[in-house]
Amino acid sequence: MLSELPRAACFFNAMSDLVQRREARLLAQQTALARFGERALQSEDLQELLHEACRLIAEGFDTGLAKVLELQSDGRTLVMRAGFGWRPGLVGEVALRAEAGTLEALLLETELPVISEDCAADDRFVLPGFMQEHGVCAVANVVVAGADGKAPYGILEIDSRQPRRFTEDEVAFLQSYANMLAAAVERLRVGDELRARSIEVERLLRELQHRVKNNLQVIIGLMQLQARCAGTPETLAALQAVRRRVDALRLLHDKFYLAGDVDRVDLGAYLSELAGTLLRFHEDAPGRIRLVLEMGQQIVPPEQAAPLGLIVHEFVANSLRHAFDGSEGSIGLRLESARGGEVRMVLWDDGRGFPGAPSGGTGMRLMERLTQQLSARMIWAGSGRGTRLTLVFRPLPAR
Repeated sequence: MLSELPRAACFFNAMSDLVQRREARLLAQQTALARFGERALQSEDLQELLHEACRLIAEGFDTGLAKVLELQSDGRTLVMRAGFGWRPGLVGEVALRAEAGTLEALLLETELPVISEDCAADDRFVLPGFMQEHGVCAVANVVVAGADGKAPYGILEIDSRQPRRFTEDEVAFLQSYANMLAAAVERLRVGDELRARSIEVERLLRELQHRVKNNLQVIIGLMQLQARCAGTPETLAALQAVRRRVDALRLLHDKFYLAGDVDRVDLGAYLSELAGTLLRFHEDAPGRIRLVLEMGQQIVPPEQAAPLGLIVHEFVANSLRHAFDGSEGSIGLRLESARGGEVRMVLWDDGRGFPGAPSGGTGMRLMERLTQQLSARMIWAGSGRGTRLTLVFRPLPAR
């Protein structure tokens, strides 16, 4: 009886070592899955993600070899998209056909895991030459599913250089890993599609803005041509006023086109440039009329920038024509935040002013309609020394 004790101790020690090795392997697999899950949620590089998947799973199963085969559009060809432990030059170059008598065909036909503990003794398939060259003896393959009933993305495979048994838990773990990989592949695919659509939409919008800019330039040219043929000073003045309004819109489209941002306008920069352009092109204003700008930054969508630009145009153009009578003076523009998330735009000049609110012409009616379009509040103030227009509006969120 005492002679049996050493053998029993050896048996229990061997069992303890086996349990410890299994626990260590299980811990390594769980660690690999956790690390890959974190990477799958963060990475935007599919190739890097596939390579990391192969590395982690080869280490987790302690096989030294793993690969991802990507199914091509013909449904039969698989390309080694990523791998770990293989000799250089195979990844991206090896192409396998899922034909009768191949491991790949067996897996794709059933979409169930294919396990072989000893490939040399398995009569279901013959290993490809490159796997034989690497001494592969045992394999475990699972499908990387496609999204929403689509064809599979491909195959996730671990390969061992020694015959080995893959437990049900290990096969289930491998399938979980493949499912996580499938979700990551789909996330990146959808992201790529959305980016491609966004780029195409942006290209089309830029093309549209370019065409609008060109059309506005043609309209300006036609009005300049008509102005040369104007029969009366009144007709000439009317044509010039319309041309300047169209030019204000052209400047806005220029900013879209040059900035490459078709749905966001820096209102302060746009209105400053517009006012400066009006001053430069007025016949006798440069050097005599000073422009005072106090512009905070405010980003608005084009549908607000355009009417605000026309209002600024009308005020500055009217001041240049009527406020100074050839004398020196200043025209000012201020853009600032107001209460409750609103924005205040103040236009002023220090010219001769007017009593009460201005009335009359086309420009004034245009400003009133633009104010209504903006759902803004317009406040005029005039005196013997200067005119002031305050416009309060709520900015729309830029897209």
